[in-house]
Amino acid sequence: MKNRIVPVDKDLNSTFKLNPVFPFVLSRDDLSDYVGGFVNWHKQTALEIAIVLEGSINVTVLEREETMEVGDGFLILPERLHTLKPSKDAKAARYFTFIFEPVLLTGFKGSFFEHAFYSPALSKKKAFYKFNIQDKWTHPIYEQMKWVYDQEVEDSPAFQLNVQRILQDIWIILWNNLLFKEEEGERKQHNARILKMIEYLHTNYSSKFSLTDMATQSNVSRGECCRYFKKMMHMTISDYLMEYRVSKAIELLKSTDISISEISETVGFSSQSYFIKSFKKKTRLSPLAYRKLLKGIP
Repeated sequence: MKNRIVPVDKDLNSTFKLNPVFPFVLSRDDLSDYVGGFVNWHKQTALEIAIVLEGSINVTVLEREETMEVGDGFLILPERLHTLKPSKDAKAARYFTFIFEPVLLTGFKGSFFEHAFYSPALSKKKAFYKFNIQDKWTHPIYEQMKWVYDQEVEDSPAFQLNVQRILQDIWIILWNNLLFKEEEGERKQHNARILKMIEYLHTNYSSKFSLTDMATQSNVSRGECCRYFKKMMHMTISDYLMEYRVSKAIELLKSTDISISEISETVGFSSQSYFIKSFKKKTRLSPLAYRKLLKGIP
C-alpha cells in the first residue's frame, strides 16, 4: 500500500530513530509511495545525501527550492525544514538517500574532524547543497555511493567501517568544493521565526484560522506574515494548513472508527464537502475509500 509518511511531532521533528549502534540507513525512495505523492515537511538531527535515479524532483529547504534531475545529488544539513515533491509533469520521481547521524563523520565529541570540518558547516547560511555528476570533482562521490547502493546493507563490522570511511571521504570532497565556500548567515533567526508560525498553525489547526492572531504571535504584520511564510515554505499559509489538516485526518482514519463528518469537524474543515474535496486532491482517494484501503476492505 502506498501510504508512506515521515512521522513528525508538533514541531515537525522527525520521530524516526536510527539504530544508535550504527546510525545509518540507505533509503530507496519513490515519491509515488508517499501520501499525496510527496515527502511531508520535516527536520531531523541526521544528515541526508541523496542521488536522483529517475524523473525530476523539487527539493525545498525553507526559502530555497531546487529542481533535481537524473544524476543530480544533494546534501541537506541537520535541523533544516524540508520537503520533496515531484516536479511539474514529472512521470517518475525515484532517488536514494544516505541518512546518518553526524557522529559517523566526527567520531568522538570535540574531535579534530568535528572542529575543523563539521561544526563550521552548521553556521553557514545555506542549508541545502546541490551537485551534479557532470562536475569532475563529484565522480568519487557517485562511485562510492553507488558501491553502498549495490551492496546488501549488513551488520558486519567490515561493512560498517567501509560505510563510515565512505561518508567521511564524501564529506571532505563536499567540504572542499561546496561547504567551505559558503558565507555565514542568519539560519537560526529564520528557523525561529518560521517555526513560531508553524507552531501557531499546529496548535490552532482545528479551529477557525485567524491571520491576525498568527501575525501577532509571530511579531509581524499580516502582509509580512503571508509573504514571509510563502517565501520560506514555498506555499501559502492556506495550502499548508490544508495539507496539515489532511495529515491529521489520515491519522484519525488509521486509528479510530469515527465518522467522516466527525473527522472533518475535528481537524477544522468548514464543511464535509470541502474536506472530501481537499482530501481527494492530496491522496487521490476519498476519505471513505482511503479508510477501506487501510482496513483491506474491497
